[in-house]
Amino acid sequence: MQNSSHAKLFQLPNNQELVLFLIQKELQGTKFLEELAGLGWENPSFRTDLGEAILSLIGFKQRSSQLWEWFCESLEKHAAKIDLKNTTQQHEIALDFYLDLQMKLRNETDK
Repeated sequence: MQNSSHAKLFQLPNNQELVLFLIQKELQGTKFLEELAGLGWENPSFRTDLGEAILSLIGFKQRSSQLWEWFCESLEKHAAKIDLKNTTQQHEIALDFYLDLQMKLRNETDK
């Protein structure tokens, strides 16, 4: 029997599960730091900075400044929706961000 804390998020292949896990952790970290900043405490050295791993695992070969700008804006947009107490909602938002990344990759490779 699988321990629920180690259960797969979406029952997808392992690589996709890893990407979704990293996305969720990046969203959680971003949301947490945004909340701390709202209280007047900002320290960028605590950022998880998983974007490089996420983009690599998704399949982005080239990481232009435009891609990074899009990634950061999209990360902030999705993180703003996160409720740190609602794991189910976090999974849904991570999946939305994952799908946005897949569409972005498809658009980049179609050029």
